[in-house]
Amino acid sequence: MNNGVIAVFVKTPGLSPVKTRLAVRIGQSQAERFYRLAVDASREVVTAFARQYPVRAMYAVAEHAAIAHPIWQDLPCIWQGEGGLGERMSRVYQQLLMHYAFVILVGSDIPQMRETHFQQAVAALQDYPVALAPSLDGGFWLFAGRCQLPDTVWNQVSYSQPDTAKQFVAQLTPLGAIKMLNVLQDVDTFEDLEPLAQTLIAYPRRTPAQQRLLNFLQHII
Repeated sequence: MNNGVIAVFVKTPGLSPVKTRLAVRIGQSQAERFYRLAVDASREVVTAFARQYPVRAMYAVAEHAAIAHPIWQDLPCIWQGEGGLGERMSRVYQQLLMHYAFVILVGSDIPQMRETHFQQAVAALQDYPVALAPSLDGGFWLFAGRCQLPDTVWNQVSYSQPDTAKQFVAQLTPLGAIKMLNVLQDVDTFEDLEPLAQTLIAYPRRTPAQQRLLNFLQHII
């Protein structure tokens, strides 16, 4: 049994729509550019954390045809599988938990994530079976667990709703205590770009990819 793994959920621009609400304001090309920069920033933080801790980093890719796509070749890949988001998260989580002591699932549209967030998630799993980091829109941007979970925990939640995280917590609560982690804001609309830029500006140190993203934001907002 290996130690932990962090799976970054990604979609492939050109094969799946990305940031469609953001594209309404800035156009598809710029929205895809933002997404690529956000993925780069997320990957850079995750891989930096994985170099210091006994944790493996990988992509959970939405499209089976994109497993061998050039943009995903800097990390190992696992296919999310078919179905809704709950089914796909459940599948990735359960598959990885067969090989790792704990699994962390994270979205790719929280480019302001930092290594400390993963330190806190790993530390939480010393005392709790699962940990959850909510997002400001009512969803969640990180899930960490070290125990088997029934498919129903994932599938009886309505995703992309203002109470998605609350629904998920309600499903998890009967299975044991939950550690709640830091709330961060994901990016779905143009209005989310300014708060993201201000968060990155406030960081005393940014990764190179976060700096490239900040440069992009300062030209577009």
